[in-house]
Amino acid sequence: MSANFPTAVLIDGHSLAFRSYYAFGKSRSGGLKTSTGIPTSVCFGFLKSLLEVMETQKPEYLAIAFDLGKPTFRHEADKNYKADRAEAPEDLIVDVENLQEILGAFNIPIITAAGYEADDVLGALAQKASTAGFRVKILSGDQDLFQLIDVEKGISVLHLAAGKGSTPQEFGPEEVKEKLGILPTQVVDYKALCGDASDNISGVRGIGKKTAVKLLNEYGSLAEIYSSLNKIKGANQKKLEEGKVEAEHSQFMARIEVNVPIDIEMEDLQLKKISRSEIEPILQKFELQHFLNQIPYLEQQFSGLAGIQVLPEESENKQEEKSDNILVEEENDDWFFSTEDTKAAQQQITIKSEIKPQIIDTPEKLNQLVNILKEQKNHETPVAWDTETTSLEPRDA
Repeated sequence: MSANFPTAVLIDGHSLAFRSYYAFGKSRSGGLKTSTGIPTSVCFGFLKSLLEVMETQKPEYLAIAFDLGKPTFRHEADKNYKADRAEAPEDLIVDVENLQEILGAFNIPIITAAGYEADDVLGALAQKASTAGFRVKILSGDQDLFQLIDVEKGISVLHLAAGKGSTPQEFGPEEVKEKLGILPTQVVDYKALCGDASDNISGVRGIGKKTAVKLLNEYGSLAEIYSSLNKIKGANQKKLEEGKVEAEHSQFMARIEVNVPIDIEMEDLQLKKISRSEIEPILQKFELQHFLNQIPYLEQQFSGLAGIQVLPEESENKQEEKSDNILVEEENDDWFFSTEDTKAAQQQITIKSEIKPQIIDTPEKLNQLVNILKEQKNHETPVAWDTETTSLEPRDA
């Protein structure tokens, strides 16, 4: 599709909200809050990511889809759908409600549909925008949306990998193939075969991800796999035969429904200008000083002049102190303490002897370390641990 076509960015609201919550809501003092204790981790993280995407993608049209938190047609089809998911934390729910109030002040349309999920809304909007001649980019951390990718229709996914600071990567068919081993058109059948534990989609009992990829690469689709059962040898043939009903049900559950009754026109999604009088009160209400200092830049972003960099009113290096004493730095991700704070704290630390790092790279050294740690029982000289994981979400780590 030509680069001259207007760009519509569609955002998976709950995906980005959860990402923001786990990036900032689990930080120092339980996350970002106002002076009266209102949680703002989602508001802060969401707005920051939103502005970064607007800066890089420069969309003329924008919409955010949210779940309604009520049963959908999938719940009606399967009572076990997403049944194992924990209830959303109360502070996250409050934070999302406040975020939606902020988005309203920014004139950003929030789209929902009763009986459907945000994924379905995004699918419907993507088809509508594509038909109208738009380049469509869907921002989400959910791989389910890979099934919507379509080069001919100009639909791609800006995928947010796990981790607070990651930049979204634009996914087309090649990127999906590299990541999952299959094409976007095979994502639904992939889940039909191996299921999706996070959504309680069963798939075919005994068929794992590697086998699903192998079968799809060999036969192309679920329909072709079942019409070629006589060619599939060994245990997999029996598993597929016994799991045919589950496969077809899982296929139905995994497919994004793009025929969603949404009463909206593309012009409703066009970015609208904002002004200080519109956004300043709501940013003050939630004490989002980081964005209050950038109001001229925000006005530029929403005026179609996103490519022009407008520096905040204050110096680039100046730190803003939130009401709960959490420090937010404007131009990097060291958001909680300033350089001056760190230097002052370090000057108060007395190191009795030079630190000599040791690399534990053999079982013998590990055993020695364990024996040393067993003797560390003095509360005046505590032992500190720091671990690195691949994701802030335990189920993905």
